[in-house]
Amino acid sequence: MSELASERYTDRIATGPLILVQEVLNTRAAGKPALEDLLSTPDSATSWLSGALDEWSRRTGTEAPAIEVDEPGLVRLQQLRASLQMTVSGAVRDAPDRSTPKGVSGALEVRIDADGVFSLAPRGKDVPWVVAAVLNEITNAQLTGTWRRLKMCRNRVCSVAFYDGTNPNNGVWHDVRICGNAVNLRASRQRRAAAGA
Repeated sequence: MSELASERYTDRIATGPLILVQEVLNTRAAGKPALEDLLSTPDSATSWLSGALDEWSRRTGTEAPAIEVDEPGLVRLQQLRASLQMTVSGAVRDAPDRSTPKGVSGALEVRIDADGVFSLAPRGKDVPWVVAAVLNEITNAQLTGTWRRLKMCRNRVCSVAFYDGTNPNNGVWHDVRICGNAVNLRASRQRRAAAGA
């Protein structure tokens, strides 16, 4: 299996199919030195998607189609990532006009199997299929209560997406040693400087 985008930054990886959403979020360039933005070219996006969809397929038992990313598809993936970042970080909730991110929608079809079980499945080809699959996983995560566990690190210069599997679900740093200590130390120094002034 190829390295996942999320594994570049954290060991707090989403369980089950929510990995696909975390993967989209962690395609961005982050870290020191900044790692490659996996959505910078159609080729890098196609390569990343191959590994991400292989892992999603392994976890879901659902076969994912081979995806080729072209320039319009790359723009759509970048829009999806930006919208997810706003949503997961809480920027949508905190926006003065409570506006929602623009340009993200996907087509799903309802299926029923021989046992009478209904399910939703992504429709489309290439990037539209990926967008629909991501939105479907978000819907499933909201229904099962795991959506609230996907978070973005509160360190603004980091913002790595991580899965909070802790019992109290109160994590705010993707890695407390890296981001939590740095932010807390900075805040402590500011408080001491203010107290001494």
